[in-house]
Parts: sequence; structure tokens; C-alpha cells
Amino acid sequence: MERGELFFRNYGKRARLVKGRDLLSYCREMGIDLPSLCGGLGLCGQCLLRVEGEGLNPPTEAELKFAGAGERLACQARVEREDGWLVAEVPRRRYRILERGRVVPVRLEPLVRREGERVVWEWRGEGRVMGEYEGELLGLALDVGTTTLVAYGVDLETGRILGVSSMKNPQEVYGGDVISRITHARSAGQGELERMVRGAANEMVRKLGVRPEHVYEMVVVGNSTMRDLFLGQPVGSLGVFPFRPFSLEAQNRRGAELGLNMNPEGNVYALPLIGGFVGADTVAGLLATDLHRKKEMCMLMDIGTNTEIVLGNEERMIATSCASGPAFEGSGIKCGVGAVSGAVSRVEMDGSGRVSFETIDDMPPVGLCGSALIDVLAEMLERGFMDETGKFTGGRKEVTIAKGEREIKIDEEDVDKLKLAKAAIRAGVKVLLERYGIEEEEVERVYLAGAFGTYIRVEKAFRIGLLPRVPPERVEKVGNAALEGARQALVSRRRREEGEELARRVEYLNLESESDLMYRLVGELHFLPGD
Repeated sequence: MERGELFFRNYGKRARLVKGRDLLSYCREMGIDLPSLCGGLGLCGQCLLRVEGEGLNPPTEAELKFAGAGERLACQARVEREDGWLVAEVPRRRYRILERGRVVPVRLEPLVRREGERVVWEWRGEGRVMGEYEGELLGLALDVGTTTLVAYGVDLETGRILGVSSMKNPQEVYGGDVISRITHARSAGQGELERMVRGAANEMVRKLGVRPEHVYEMVVVGNSTMRDLFLGQPVGSLGVFPFRPFSLEAQNRRGAELGLNMNPEGNVYALPLIGGFVGADTVAGLLATDLHRKKEMCMLMDIGTNTEIVLGNEERMIATSCASGPAFEGSGIKCGVGAVSGAVSRVEMDGSGRVSFETIDDMPPVGLCGSALIDVLAEMLERGFMDETGKFTGGRKEVTIAKGEREIKIDEEDVDKLKLAKAAIRAGVKVLLERYGIEEEEVERVYLAGAFGTYIRVEKAFRIGLLPRVPPERVEKVGNAALEGARQALVSRRRREEGEELARRVEYLNLESESDLMYRLVGELHFLPGD
């Protein structure tokens, strides 16, 4: 190992040491996949590296909180000596991505069709010839999430799903939430964020193993920020009150215009937004659940860093978004991790405090993911280890869950962050109910969409007061509803029209405009079931 050099062992990449640079900047420059959910502020604890050598600054206060022996936070570890040497190793952990939703049959009528020996596309009076027919017509349904991207490859002549491809969103190095990415876009320009997400889409086409020139249409959904970064529309206005997107309307682009790996004349269609941070993925979720056609009162919840909620039925729908933050995704929780191999995903406790747990892929435990965090809170309440305000009992300072690479435990500081996330979601639910003029008991169906909603245990979420107070049999997990809605808009002209119409029908409630929002949040800072 040469002096003056940084070597990333498991990537085989080298760089010269430059005084003042942090290790996260090297990862970004070299394209090394390392999460930084807080955007490099030292708040999330996700950018851990194993580091040997000399020439770095002493560990910071943030690192003393999150890092174990031999570990550094990449965003905090800065080069102090250019004549030192460093060997870094990035933990490579397979991320569990929710790849499928509940597939619902719809009438096959795509906008791309064969006309003689030509391939044509037509939509509302606009049309173009995309080339000669070469044996197949393919499309892509793409869900651009803040954390992950998932795509279906679809045969547009039969409607058959040919395969699924998924990957982490590479923009994560600039923060795990949309506000971090908007902030980066406003300060440094959004060109790099656009290139990263489109590059990821191109890689997914490659992984599907299809001929790119035969991909004639791509339907894209995502929250307001992700959709507009993909399209190249400015996102700066989403970062300042009143948080309005550049445009709510559905969008069409040529694939070549965006540099996408598809037919040069191919079309990229993005479903419309509802408003603010309620985006095209929520419109797709409504299509997937047919909430807008239901007579019964329904609630659609997609819980994440930004939680979207829609309440209503065929007569009226209201939507809002809650800034619930990334705590339930492990960010900022000292032993929190994403849904990676080895993440503790299920926890049980007995009255004596003995803990049993399961991990993703049955690997040795590396931390607590979101479903486990819900379990831990509920179990501590049930066993009397914590009261309903989140305070530990019996003189406890922390509760140990597992012993893996390091001791995996939770303390009151972690609980406080989870309590804030829970409070934001519950405040959003209650405001919608009041605006609609109904009681919680009148909700007849709750749809849980997305990865978090799919993997949590509903009874544990009820115990901490996270979900509306309804009988458990009224809760239905619908998987990746955004991806399913995108698929429907890809293969069905009618469903695409329906998506645009229902986006205009949904009333948007900007939660940040509620004058008593802070009072409401404070009122939800507890773990009372069915409060």
C-alpha cells in the first residue's frame, strides 16, 4: 500500500489523498454505492466504512454514536495528512426490494400498436411512426422511488409481464429523502441527479435482457420530486413554501430526449401529480386499488420517508402527505439499517426480557430494519419495559435485541425519533378524517402500499397507534401498488385516461398549511393504540 493513497479494497479502486476531503466525496466520485440518507450531515449513521490506516481526523461526536471499532462514517472521516495511507471496505449487503404489486387484469389496448409493417404510437390526436415492425412490441413500467427503482418489462401485444428488474436509487448518496435532493438540486444543479436516475433506468433495461430498440414506450411514476428529476423538470419550487411542483399535468417525452436506452422514437409517459408531495405514484396506487370506484370508505397509505394518504371513495377523495422522516427506514437510529441481508426484521420478547428474532435472508444480524423497529416498540409496551410516552421503565437505559457484528440495541433517543415519525403519520390521518367529516370507525378498508406496509405486522402497528383504529380484517396489503398502476397505464389507454381524470378529482390538502399542525403533532407524541 503506497503512502498518499486511498484504496477501496472490495471495489479495487484507488485515489490520491487530498487534505480536507471526506471519504463520502470519494465514494460519490467513484460511483461506489454507499447510502447517505442525511446527505452527509452525520445524522443517519448509514455511511459506515471499515477503515485501516492513518491520516484521518479523530472520530467525531456523530461517529462515537453510530460507529463501532474499526468503523468510520464516510461523511465525517476527513483526510488530514496527504502522506498517510488508507484502506477502506464498503459493507456489501443485498437490499430487499419489493418488486411486485397485486396484478389486476385490465383490457389490453396500448398506445403502441402494429399498423401493417409499421409501429405507430397515438395519444389524443398526437401520433408518430416509430419504425418498422421487427417482431415484438415491448414496454416498460417504471416506479422511481426515493430509495429504490423497480420496473416491469411488458409485451405490449399480449400484456404479459416478461420480467422484473430492481435496484437501489443511486441518488441516495445525496440524501435519503426528497428534501435533501431538492436542496442539492438548488445548490449544485440537478443535472447529476437526472443523469443518475436515468442511468439506473438504462441499467434496468439491460438487466431485463430485452432489445432496447424494441422498447417503444415507458410509463414512469414516482413522487413529485422523483418524477420531475427523471423528466428534467425543475424541482426547486418543491423546496420552499407552498411546495408547488413545476407542473401537475401528465407529461410525454421522447426517449432520445432523455438519453434513455429504448427506441429513439419511443415515448416516455409520466402520470400526473395530485399536488405538492402527493405524486404520480399515488395516482398509480389509486388505479391499482380502484379506490376511486369503491362505494365503501377507504384509506390508501404508503408509509415511508414521505407518507402519502388518500381517504375517500367514488364520491370524494382527499389526499395529503406527511413528513414522517426516515426513522422507520433505520436512518438516525443508532442500530437502524435498511432492508438488507442480515437486518433484523421480526422481534418477539417474553416477560423476562428474552428476545427472539428473525433476519432477512437468515443472515447474522447487522441492525434493525423498519418492521423490526415496529415490533420492538410494541413488544416493549406489552412487556412493560417502556411506558406509552416512550420512557423506559425499571431503570433501563437501553434494550438489547441481538448481538451480531456489534451489539444491536435501542435507547430512548431512538424511541423519540420513532415517536416523531409516528406522530406525523397519525396527525395526517386525523386531519383527513376531520376534513372529510367522518370518524375513524367509519373507514371500511385500509390499503397498505409499498415495502414498509407490506412487511410490517399489522397487529404491532396497531399496538403503537400507527394505523387507523379498524378491525384487522379490514387492512389489506397491496404490495407495490405504484408499479402495478404504472403497468395498467402502459397497457391500457382507458386506464391512462382514468388516471389523468382521477388526479384532477382528488382534493389536495397541504398539511403544512394547517395552522394548528404543531399542536396536533405534540398531541400525538405517544404510543397509545387506537387513540
